[in-house]
Amino acid sequence: MTTPSSEQDAAALWAAKLAAWRVPAERAGAAAAPAFPVQRFVDIADLVVTLDSPSRRVATAALLKGGTVLDVGCGAGSGSLPLAPPAGRLIGVDLRVSMLEAFRVRAAARGVPATAVLGAWQEVLVDLKPADVVVSHHLAYGVDDLAAFAHTLTAHARRRVVLELSDVHPVSWTAPYWQPILGLEPPEGPTWKDALAVLRGAGFEVQVEREDDPAPLPAETDDDQLVFLRRILRVGEERDDELRELLRDHPRPPWRHVTTLWWTAT
Repeated sequence: MTTPSSEQDAAALWAAKLAAWRVPAERAGAAAAPAFPVQRFVDIADLVVTLDSPSRRVATAALLKGGTVLDVGCGAGSGSLPLAPPAGRLIGVDLRVSMLEAFRVRAAARGVPATAVLGAWQEVLVDLKPADVVVSHHLAYGVDDLAAFAHTLTAHARRRVVLELSDVHPVSWTAPYWQPILGLEPPEGPTWKDALAVLRGAGFEVQVEREDDPAPLPAETDDDQLVFLRRILRVGEERDDELRELLRDHPRPPWRHVTTLWWTAT
């Protein structure tokens, strides 16, 4: 049995490893980080609806025909669109109007009613009724208090909660850029195993689904990656020549290994 001390240690370690990937303000050359481009999320959503995956299978197994799915941090709908059918209604929560519009458009194209909810999960979920299945894809690495997040998702699920996350922090591929661009040693972690430790330490009977083959990502240009790097490293266009040189040897991988963590809502 996990002790309270080890639970707290796992949660603190998770939060600390996440914080390490945030570029210190004194090293940030750009005043404000631009928003992630919606098109990237659209491309991912359009790709995943054509694919089988552990997350899709686990969530579908808990859905009756016409059931409801709550997608927290929905983006353009990559976590919930593949579930319709059998899902008969989708509810998407996101911070950006443009993401929710992309989500609504894609749900309509699949012929499934969708409700878009604008706001942070901490603020808006309290007003939402439970759904049969709650999913959240690739939001975990943006949540410092992962245990509180999991408890909130569980409180809104009648049958099952399904999280999908990349095996390692999604910007880990930028590690080779930290020393030459920021003058800092790159952070390490967290990984899906750290997330699992937090969740099990918080009392969830988490099941793990993994596949050996990596999940593909949509193709992108060097310019797309350059925009992403500026945002993550908090630098301006004046560093573009250096970034382009590094990109030749360290491009973003065209795939990612992902893990599905799920548990029954009881």
